[in-house]
Amino acid sequence: MIAEEVLRYIQLVHRKTYILTHNGTEWLPEYEEELQQIEQELALLRPLVDVEHDRRRERKECLL
Repeated sequence: MIAEEVLRYIQLVHRKTYILTHNGTEWLPEYEEELQQIEQELALLRPLVDVEHDRRRERKECLL
């Protein structure tokens, strides 16, 4: 993963978390569409995150 992808993933997760934790009386109808867009983009980035986790796991195992 390149730095921009990592940053984008973190931004998306942060925004999703914010919306979900402030969804009571502050809920806005446009949040539903935004959440769908966030989920789509996260779905595209998730395989890259998984590859990075596997790479780090393999590196860690090699050091042991």
